Amino acid sequence: MFEQTKRPLVSIIISNFNGENYVEACLLSVLKTAYSNFEVVFVDNASTDGSLSLVEKSFGRDSRLRIVRNNRDLGFSVANNIGFEYASGSYIVFLNNDTVVDSQWLSYLVEAFERDRTIGMAQTAILEITGDRIQTNGLLLSDYYMYGYPIGRGKPIDTKYPPTFEVSFAGGAAMIIERKLADERGLFDPIVPFDYADILLSIKTWLGGKRVVTISKSMVFHAGGKATTSMGNRTYYDTIFLEAKICVLFDVYYRVQDLAKALFFFAYSSSFELMYNISGKKLSSVSARINALQWALRNFRAIWRNRNKHWSNAKISPETLLDKFIRIRLPSSAFYLLPPSRWRRYCEDEAKKYENDLDNLHSEHD
Repeated sequence: MFEQTKRPLVSIIISNFNGENYVEACLLSVLKTAYSNFEVVFVDNASTDGSLSLVEKSFGRDSRLRIVRNNRDLGFSVANNIGFEYASGSYIVFLNNDTVVDSQWLSYLVEAFERDRTIGMAQTAILEITGDRIQTNGLLLSDYYMYGYPIGRGKPIDTKYPPTFEVSFAGGAAMIIERKLADERGLFDPIVPFDYADILLSIKTWLGGKRVVTISKSMVFHAGGKATTSMGNRTYYDTIFLEAKICVLFDVYYRVQDLAKALFFFAYSSSFELMYNISGKKLSSVSARINALQWALRNFRAIWRNRNKHWSNAKISPETLLDKFIRIRLPSSAFYLLPPSRWRRYCEDEAKKYENDLDNLHSEHD
């Protein structure tokens, strides 16, 4: 670990909406962090429960904590962007309000960045709040359909991984980015209020010529989706999820021929699943797909404008981004015409192979 005088300032941004059941445990653990040089920017999205008053009463006198009050629920992306405006750190951490951190979590993160300047963004090991299983040690993304495969999900927390390893994108529950990189590439895009946020920031990191990794010794325990009351009903959540996937397609497949192919397969898969949902009378899923398509048509110019903005001054080629971001590929295009259950099984097997490779890397470190 670092000498006390050499520790750079870290800003920890926590956005909150109605997290009364979680924020006290979260802030108690964060404020007990062993790494001493940090500040907390707590951004409240006009909570209607008692979470804001709880934070003000229990932690308001702590000089390390700054409370920012929004007058309405602005969503994850905008709230974190506002928090960034108040942050002074050399490193910026985005932490969900339904987390509890290990005392050494921040020390491991900063140490990895200071030791390896190729890292631009990272996530911690994210564990179940119960403390017995891994929730995700990073995510791998599959080609065209943009399905994420969490590394280590459901495995015991003592499962060994290399100290640092590359992933497609970092999970938004607990992630850290260089301040310099955030200033250069920008942060979250409000076009999608959540889901797209962590993926977009990872894409921007790769385009900035830096690596996205998991730092496995840094541990954060996460309730996982139980504090997302601002997301509304299931149809709304599924709609946003599909809108995010569409945005990712446009960002990742920069060459026109690659984008056309990706959109074809995505449309094919969506049509297949739409028919399946109609036959199964899954009306919320049907509504979500229709809503997402309508949204994409209405916002096509904004999606295209964002794509061009993200690629401006890119420090890597389109081929390199695909290689770094798309970690799971099917052996031929014909596989994508199979029913989704078939190619999903193949992708799951490929994800397991990636995990096995990580096991081998860990053995080499030992």
